[in-house]
Amino acid sequence: MTAPAPASARRAVTRRLPRAGLDGGALSVQAWLLLAAGTAGGLVFTGAYLAEGATRAGYQTLAQAISALSLGPGGWMQQLNFIIFGVLVCLSAAGWRAVLAPGRGAVVFPVLRVIAGAGLVMDGLFAQDPSGGYPPDARTGVPTVHGQVHTLFAMITITALASGCFVLASRFAAEPGWRRWAVFAVATGVATIVFIAVFGAAGGHGGLAGLWERAAGDANSVLTVAVLIRLAVASRPAARARRLGSAAGEVA
Repeated sequence: MTAPAPASARRAVTRRLPRAGLDGGALSVQAWLLLAAGTAGGLVFTGAYLAEGATRAGYQTLAQAISALSLGPGGWMQQLNFIIFGVLVCLSAAGWRAVLAPGRGAVVFPVLRVIAGAGLVMDGLFAQDPSGGYPPDARTGVPTVHGQVHTLFAMITITALASGCFVLASRFAAEPGWRRWAVFAVATGVATIVFIAVFGAAGGHGGLAGLWERAAGDANSVLTVAVLIRLAVASRPAARARRLGSAAGEVA
């Protein structure tokens, strides 16, 4: 008759139980907090620039870029808004790592989140040049180094966000329970590229340029929030299944 395995061995076996795909139930509280930080950062960022845009004299929300709020009196508020949001996006990368590991995108997607977050921070530190009549009475002239750095990191940020959509699509396509979400992720990535291209074609101001820029950023936010909601909804039964599996391992 075989002697029962010691408790330490049973715990080791339990700890090595594999995780089945994208399993919200396997996430730690810390991982959920990091993911929530990125989501909350996006909501606060949006609320802040909408409030600022509604109260700034001469600013036209549908026509002007979000970055234009970094100019003129009170511009420091939007600069701080960029920086805080960027830091929270960087922090959320560790949460996304926990969501995706192991598997496709477990390294690439978090790296892209860090790149996007760093780009937002740099956009907060370097304001764009005046354009499109804002701030009122501001003279437009030769692009400054400050403005060029801002534009460069804005492009880096939006490229990282769009690329992240395609990385998620690749991962979703490999997960039996997430394959329909691959279409959603690809559509979001394409929409992000199209919206920002239309924004660029408008010269960053005038007409509905501001609306297109906001649509590019919001499309990505909708995807990530939807994924987190899906994980949260599935987390309870997933966690229950893992507990049952652990209990069965200990009995065996």
